Amino acid sequence: MDLNDWLVFTKIIEAGGLSAASRLLDVPKSTLSRRLAKLEDDFGSRLLVRRGRTFELTDTGRLFYREARHLANLVATASERLAESTGQEGGTLRMAAPKTPGGYFLGIWLAEFLQQYPHIHIELDLSDSIVNLFEQGYDLALRVGPMVDSSLIARKLGKSERILVASPGYLELNGMPESPDELVRHNCISFGEQRSGQSSWILSQNRKSQRINFYSALRCDDMATNLRLALSGAGISMIPTFVCNESLSLGRLQHVLPKWSGPTAEFYLVYTERELMPKRLRLLIDFITERSRTEKW
Repeated sequence: MDLNDWLVFTKIIEAGGLSAASRLLDVPKSTLSRRLAKLEDDFGSRLLVRRGRTFELTDTGRLFYREARHLANLVATASERLAESTGQEGGTLRMAAPKTPGGYFLGIWLAEFLQQYPHIHIELDLSDSIVNLFEQGYDLALRVGPMVDSSLIARKLGKSERILVASPGYLELNGMPESPDELVRHNCISFGEQRSGQSSWILSQNRKSQRINFYSALRCDDMATNLRLALSGAGISMIPTFVCNESLSLGRLQHVLPKWSGPTAEFYLVYTERELMPKRLRLLIDFITERSRTEKW
């Protein structure tokens, strides 16, 4: 059995298929297909089930990918140790994160990290979908809690309240609501992918919660756009404090119903449990963890 085929298999999975792996490795697709077929012959079991242009891992394929990925990590670790002898860190890390924190504070942190470790490369994928680190070949991910996957190691980075905000111009024209019940008479901007007309917010004060149902004046599934809508005077929006702190401090937004707050967002850094973690991954995890302690959430 050729162990190079194990490494090729990880590339096929992480690239998302034979065609993408062919472009990545600069190897003909037919060659990769033959090597995959040989692996399946060696194991006497299908590793992938092809569905048009996509594929799914079989149970055997999922188990084999974890072992092949472990082998890839061993190779990467050996390469790192050789690099360490020259005083350099190197290699590529794949990271996934939700769009909002990824576009606000995470991008800044990664830029600072790369200044310290210029020989490390990072592939950052921003998506609000939950990725499978094992099957999709990610080294780590930033997630918003609560955490439910016990197969992953999770480091809590911090938390951020969601608060109601509006522009001074909007409040001057429409008045400042005195209680949550008054929100139904305001233009409310909802966040999410919900397609029905009615939306809701859950507000809390001193462990007392209240659900407010309303019909959105606007609904948007991008938090950066939600912020711009609030700044432009379109209405009242519920926004995490890490997104709107700067606008509040500059007076471009005002805190609405300051005694009430929405659900708290908890941020976690998650990664797979490995006996031999590549040093570049350990450096990034430690850097983000330390950097999060200085962040104003």
